[in-house]
Amino acid sequence: MSRGKNAPGSLPISSSTESSPARRDNGRREMKRSIITVLLIMAVAISAAAEEKKPSPYRIYTGEKNLENFVNAYRHYAHMSEDSLDMGSTVMVVYLAMHELERNLGILEENRSELKNRTKFLYANALLELDRFDESISLYQELNRKTPKWSCPWRHKGEALWKKGDLDGAVEALEMAIETRETHYDAYVMLSDVLRDRKEYKKALKTLEKGLTYYGKDIEDPEEEVSSLDVYFLYMDLLKKNDREETDLYRKLYKKAKAVAPDDKRLDKCEILE
Repeated sequence: MSRGKNAPGSLPISSSTESSPARRDNGRREMKRSIITVLLIMAVAISAAAEEKKPSPYRIYTGEKNLENFVNAYRHYAHMSEDSLDMGSTVMVVYLAMHELERNLGILEENRSELKNRTKFLYANALLELDRFDESISLYQELNRKTPKWSCPWRHKGEALWKKGDLDGAVEALEMAIETRETHYDAYVMLSDVLRDRKEYKKALKTLEKGLTYYGKDIEDPEEEVSSLDVYFLYMDLLKKNDREETDLYRKLYKKAKAVAPDDKRLDKCEILE
């Protein structure tokens, strides 16, 4: 018996086992996507490997320290730090600056004997700012021998000796700064500070008060080396150590300091009854 239709319950029989054109097109597109994906992954991997082999700007600079390599490396990391707030790049900027500082200090030291007096003085001041006291003192001493009447190297050598802990040497140098320039205002202030550390309170107060008579009369700006606020607190402390705390002068200084810096913690140590 012939059947024109599938018997009930039998599976449908496809009229063709070949894929439709639409299904073939979909397959080709999927294959293309897969190939492109693989190629992109390979390109990224090759690029990353190349980057790993290429030295960083920091390595290039430390491998051959010169101005050009420093500038290139500095710009690279500074831009990264500013653009993305990348703290790692900020650290690299700091390291680069430290390396370049040492490189230039080395150049100055290698040419030390050829430096003009003004340049040698600035070189010594830079070392003083870095707390490299022995190195700065050595330079100041050379200047003292070559230009004994130049007051500034004496004053700065006094500062270096003071910060190093050599109070006697500091006093000697600062007294020479004053001897070579009587109006050297900040030398008086620093000398009074050193004398305070030596517990010579009367002499310290006398020295400070004499120095104050030259405020604004020296060749240098009095505020460049020491602020008036620091002088107020030094003056008050010396008045207190000389039992002159209960004076109109002390109160006047206290009011000045409070007006300039009302939140300064040092005010707590010199509170007065108003």
